[in-house]
Amino acid sequence: MAELHYSPATGSLVRVLAVWKRFRRVYFKYLLANILPPVLEPLLFLLGLGVGLAYYMGAVDGMSYATFLAPGMMAVSPMFSASYETCYGTYMRMEYEHIYDAILASPVSFREMMLGEVLWVSTKGAVFSLIVLLIVAPFGLIQSWWVLLVPVIGFVAAAIYALMGMVVTSKVREISNYNFFLTGVLAPQFYFSGAVFPLEQLPGLMRAFCFLFPVTHVVSLMRACTLGSFHAGLLLNAAACLVWGAVLWPLAYRLLRARIVV
Repeated sequence: MAELHYSPATGSLVRVLAVWKRFRRVYFKYLLANILPPVLEPLLFLLGLGVGLAYYMGAVDGMSYATFLAPGMMAVSPMFSASYETCYGTYMRMEYEHIYDAILASPVSFREMMLGEVLWVSTKGAVFSLIVLLIVAPFGLIQSWWVLLVPVIGFVAAAIYALMGMVVTSKVREISNYNFFLTGVLAPQFYFSGAVFPLEQLPGLMRAFCFLFPVTHVVSLMRACTLGSFHAGLLLNAAACLVWGAVLWPLAYRLLRARIVV
């Protein structure tokens, strides 16, 4: 049998995908427990807020509150899933399970390992956005075929928050310290991203500050695709997501490598 020979680039890709497959295999081992939150949470939000609160909200930006809320749920789902995975999950693999030590003892480099993990977390984010889409679609909240781009946007959003979570994890010494990040950073981004109410209701300075959040731009892109309503400002939203990714990747790589690789 002829021996396979990989170019350096091809060999690196094979190792990155091997890391991705490792995470996928572990995730599917407990699939039922892992899949329930992304299914139940948007459904409960939609029923509790989109239906219950809609009676008091009336029309929001010319649409029903449920229609306004649905894209927000598609955006925050990859944000939370990626953040939890690269905070608690990465910390457990690093400090208790020593999974990274085992991976790095193989021919896989740190860069390939990190790429494989970010790729996996981003894949989950895309799937979770798609799950939310499939949940809200029967309620008649989708108004455009552009909604097929939602998983792509979810992939990018998850990549951004995966890298952000890795930056935080590189500095956390006790697992309880994540409470500061979850409560002080993620929670405000959820409430002040335009996911649950229009940012136009906020004072000018506070509204401008909200545009520093990556998820604010993700919400805008998700809502545009869901409604089929596009404008030039969306190019700035897309550019902001790319800038966040470009800034966070080298930062997360340098800090997490310094923490894991002695």
